[in-house]
Amino acid sequence: NTVLRGGAGIFYGMNVATNYQYAGPSFSKFATLHFTNDNFVTQYATLENPFPAGLAPPQGRTYGQLANWGFDNSSDLDTGVVRSAEVYQWNLGIQHLLPGQIVVAADYSANHSVHLPWAGASVSTRERNFLPSSIRDAVVESLNPTHDPNSSAVSDYFGTPVANPFQCFFAVVASPASYCPATPIFNAADVGDSQYVNATIPQINLLRPYPQFDGGFAGLPRLIATSWYNSLQIRFQKRTSHYLSFEGNYTFSKATDDSAAGRNAWLTNLEFDNPQLLDNLKAEHGISANDATHRLTTAIIFDLPIGRGRWVGSGMNNIADAIVGGWSLESFLTFQSGQPIAIVMVDGGRLTDGNQRPNVICSQLTTGIDFHEAARTGAPYLNEGCFADPGDNVAGDAPRHFSNLRGDGIRNLDMSLTKEFKIRERARLQVRAEMFNVANHQRFAFPDVGFGAGGFGQVTETRNNFRRMQFGARIQF
Repeated sequence: NTVLRGGAGIFYGMNVATNYQYAGPSFSKFATLHFTNDNFVTQYATLENPFPAGLAPPQGRTYGQLANWGFDNSSDLDTGVVRSAEVYQWNLGIQHLLPGQIVVAADYSANHSVHLPWAGASVSTRERNFLPSSIRDAVVESLNPTHDPNSSAVSDYFGTPVANPFQCFFAVVASPASYCPATPIFNAADVGDSQYVNATIPQINLLRPYPQFDGGFAGLPRLIATSWYNSLQIRFQKRTSHYLSFEGNYTFSKATDDSAAGRNAWLTNLEFDNPQLLDNLKAEHGISANDATHRLTTAIIFDLPIGRGRWVGSGMNNIADAIVGGWSLESFLTFQSGQPIAIVMVDGGRLTDGNQRPNVICSQLTTGIDFHEAARTGAPYLNEGCFADPGDNVAGDAPRHFSNLRGDGIRNLDMSLTKEFKIRERARLQVRAEMFNVANHQRFAFPDVGFGAGGFGQVTETRNNFRRMQFGARIQF
C-alpha cells in the first residue's frame, strides 16, 4: 500500500535567438527628437518642426562597420555565444493507500535553471553602451556626496555640452584634430538629424564605453539569469464511493531568480522586473515575481443520493426521476498566496542607464489595512513613509521584489450542477448549470507601486471577473 517514487531530468529551452522579435535588421534607425542641444538652455526642435535639419533615412551598408555612428543603435544582433537554457528537475515522494479508497502522497519537487534570458521592459541587459557604476559613483561623490534628493547636480553634469571629438567625421570643421579624416566620412543627408554634426554633445556620451553612438548600443539580452524552485507538495484523493469523490493538492514552495520575465515583460508586476545596475547583476537575485508560497486546490464531486436505484427514492417513477434524480454537484476550491510586490521610482527615477529603486527606511511597509479596505476607502495600502528617494543617480536599496510585501491572493469557489438523461441506448443528453466565483469575491490588483506618484499605494483595480453563471446542454451520440 506504500510506493516510493523519484525522478530527475535535464531539459533544454529554445534560446532567444530563435525568437522572431529578436531577428532585427542590421541597420535599423530610430529618429530621436533633440529638443535641446545645450542641456535645455535653448530650444532646438519643436513639435511643429521636430527635425530642423531634416530626417535621415536608414544607411544600409553605406558605411560598413561605421553604420549608425551618431545615432542610437538598437539592433538585436550580437557577437556572443547564444546558449539554450538548461533546466534541471528532480523529485522524491511517498504515496500511501488508506482505508476508504483514500490515497495521500507527499513529494519534494525542485527545479534549477541556468542560462535564462534576462528580462527588461525599460533599460535592460540588451544594452551594452551604459554608464559604468564606477564613473557614476565618482561623479556623485564629487558633486553630491550627501545624496541630497533635492540636488540635480549629477544629472546636470551628465547633460552638460562638451566639445564633440567626432564632429570632423560628420561635418567640415575649422581646425580638425590629427585623427580626423581629410573629408567627413558621412554625407550630410545621411546624418543631418544627428547631434554629432554639432560642435558639442552631452558629457554623458563621452563617459559611455561606445561614445560614437548617441545613446544605446544594443544586442541580445544577457543569457546568464538563473532560477531556483523548491516545494513540498501534498496530494490527496478519494475514489468514488458512497456517492462522494474528491482530490486536491497543497503546495508549499519558494521561487527565487535573477529575472522572472521574458521579452514581453509587461504583464502585472513583471513590468517592474528590471535590473537596477547593469554592471551589478549578481545583486538582482531574490524572490521571484511569480512566487506563491501557499496554494491549495480541491475538486469535490457529490452524486446526490436521490433517484432510481439510490438511497432516497430508489423506486420512484421515471418522470420524478427525470426531474429530481441523478443530479451531481461539483465544486472547485482554490486558495493561493499573493505574489510579491515591487516598488519602483515613478517615471524610472534618476539613475542614468539604470532602473532606480527607492530606499527602504522602516519595516512597516503597509498602512495596516487590507486590500478590500484600501479599495473601499481610497486609503493607501502601502506606507509611503517607509520609502525615500535615494538621490540623483544613486542606486536605492529596495529589492527587486519584496518577499514580505504581497499582492491580494486567490480565494475562489466554482460550482456546477449536472445531470444526464439517457435518450436511447447510444444517445445521452447532459444539462449543466455552472457558477464561477460563487462568493463573488473580488481579487484586487497590485496597488500603485510608483514611489513619488500622487496615488502611491492606492488600490484602484481588480484582477478577476465578478460572479458569472452559465447554462448549457450537450447531446452525445
